[in-house]
Amino acid sequence: MMNQKPSLISEPIPYKTIFPWLHLFRIFRLAVDFQKIMLASAAFLLLLLGNQLFNTLPFAPPQQVRDAEQLLPQNIQFYPQTSDRFLQQRLNSIKILGENSNYTIFHELNERTLLEPMSSFTRPVFTLFNVGTNWSSLAYATTQLLWAVIVWSLFGGAITRIAAIQFAQDEHIGLRAALRFSSKRILSLVSAPLLPFAGMGFFWVLCLLIGLLGYIPGAGEVIVSLFWGLAYLFAFVMSLILLVTLAGWPLMMATISVEDSDGFDGLSRIFSYLFGRIWYFLWLVIVTLCYGAVCLFFVELLLTFITYLSYWGVTWGLSDDTTNQLFMPNQNSLARTITLGWGKVLSILFSGFIISFFWSANTVIYFLLRKCDDGTPIDHIYNADADEEQAADLPLAGVAKSGEPVIERPVNPEQSEEKPEDEETS
Repeated sequence: MMNQKPSLISEPIPYKTIFPWLHLFRIFRLAVDFQKIMLASAAFLLLLLGNQLFNTLPFAPPQQVRDAEQLLPQNIQFYPQTSDRFLQQRLNSIKILGENSNYTIFHELNERTLLEPMSSFTRPVFTLFNVGTNWSSLAYATTQLLWAVIVWSLFGGAITRIAAIQFAQDEHIGLRAALRFSSKRILSLVSAPLLPFAGMGFFWVLCLLIGLLGYIPGAGEVIVSLFWGLAYLFAFVMSLILLVTLAGWPLMMATISVEDSDGFDGLSRIFSYLFGRIWYFLWLVIVTLCYGAVCLFFVELLLTFITYLSYWGVTWGLSDDTTNQLFMPNQNSLARTITLGWGKVLSILFSGFIISFFWSANTVIYFLLRKCDDGTPIDHIYNADADEEQAADLPLAGVAKSGEPVIERPVNPEQSEEKPEDEETS
């Protein structure tokens, strides 16, 4: 019998099984979803509207920006004054990548782009911890913080729910279903990022008591200095809570959207994942930031060419000078208002994409952290509503219909003994 050589069967290498973090490159496909962008744009407008209303409050600081146009992101130039200079400016931005060694793609990472959703939460928090902040600034920052948490709980929870189902099951849910999900869990979504501040408040009270000891006549300063070591200890605990909260509050909302749990579960899971898998978390964040910077650069470039080509096409029929009149700052006409309004629509959609990318990225990062920590499969997502519907469809055996009484017959031992005899005679 001739020796047969075993056939070599080439099988594809499961790269995503070996390197699960490669799933991060699915974020862009999740982010360019029309439903998520609409939800993100609505959240962005609500944040702007809330800030405008808060600026009219009695305790609002006078230096706050009160012009709504200044609050919109200015990453994209929507009204070119001269078409040649406008296009050349964008083409030069591409050439800079290869000519200027000081310019990197990380210049796209600023507060008005990839980390824009974080700023609505972190900026008020930093104001709360400023030394010497007056009561009016504290009240204004607290109002902004609560409004941001409510808005992101409703719309961020809906976006993460859509992204979680798309990522895990490759299925789609509608806007109503997503908003219904987040509205039902609104208390859990709101409480998850606020619970850590309650813990910090406890240690803050302890530090406050140490400071009050300084009013003891004669020995107050000495007593405070003796207890300053405890203040360091309390501050250490508060620092850990604050850092994890600032870095993990979006993951808390993603946890509730994936696990359909309460706020305490979202808080405890993220604290456990970040303390236990901190280096893996940092690696996921670095990869996401690099990938997101590249995606945002090309999306901004695409929108720039859209605005330029629309301007270029219209000038062929209306002439360059006449078209420029639609964008001149000194022109207060209805046509100029409408034209600039279309530019603002593109600007809001661009911010909507950024917000959609942000929440989609946090959803994917949560799936990867969960798999790394407790080995839960990536495609596992809990759906309480589906479980309830499935349980409702099951038949009930041995239970009377609702509204009908259950008749119990008394047991007669004489009849039970006579019955076998009757059966034997028969």
